[in-house]
Amino acid sequence: MRHGETLDGEKTVQIVHRVASVLRAFSARGLLGITDLANATGLPKSTTHRLVTALVNEGLLVQDEDSHKYALSLHVTAMGASILGSNAVRKVARPILMELRDQTHESVHLAVLEGMEAVIIDTEDSYFLVRFVNVPGQHLPAHAVSTGKAMLAYQWEVRLREMINHATLTRYTDSTITDPRLLLEELRRVRAAGYAVSCGELEDGIDAVAAPVFDHLGTVVAAVSIGGPSERCRPKQNEMISAVTRAGQQISQALHYVGWT
Repeated sequence: MRHGETLDGEKTVQIVHRVASVLRAFSARGLLGITDLANATGLPKSTTHRLVTALVNEGLLVQDEDSHKYALSLHVTAMGASILGSNAVRKVARPILMELRDQTHESVHLAVLEGMEAVIIDTEDSYFLVRFVNVPGQHLPAHAVSTGKAMLAYQWEVRLREMINHATLTRYTDSTITDPRLLLEELRRVRAAGYAVSCGELEDGIDAVAAPVFDHLGTVVAAVSIGGPSERCRPKQNEMISAVTRAGQQISQALHYVGWT
């Protein structure tokens, strides 16, 4: 009996090891086929196929409709973003957020992405009496805020389509983007520009600009933003864009991202 339990235990450990090796293979590349995964893990193709099928069924992997290759699902990436966001990103970003607030005099925020929501993990409030206030732990609709758009724009295409196809793009103001096609076009513009702008898309009279934050693998893990009343922020939007993109680069470099060196 004890011998059988030992064999079962060893088999379980082997399965866990194989699953972990499949998931780890995605750290270097976003889309992988069965052959790619078999080569990366050293597992037979038949074993790799069974593991991938099981991971897809459990919602941990998704398959790209065009290439038929696989990518980590939103569940996995959201968990990773949450863990990193509450630790390394927040720690290195804190002095940069304070400097950004002092430089622009507006409220600044740091957020991570969970599904189609931007989750605030740190803030520095403006000194002005009339100001834009968010609090750590607050969930905001990613399609309607600058931080959300800055992070969505850098998702792998298969994940982005999955996210948008399963999302309800709620309208909050007349400026909110609720058409999936128009949102994808907006996200392409964000990626090309390197920053996102939100002008009254969540709340009338509130403007914000945001820039992505990347880790050492070049994966977007957070976004930093500046926001405030439109009448005060609209005239200095270019100044705010320059400041927030510089802050995003500084935080990314502190996380050992080398894309700007």
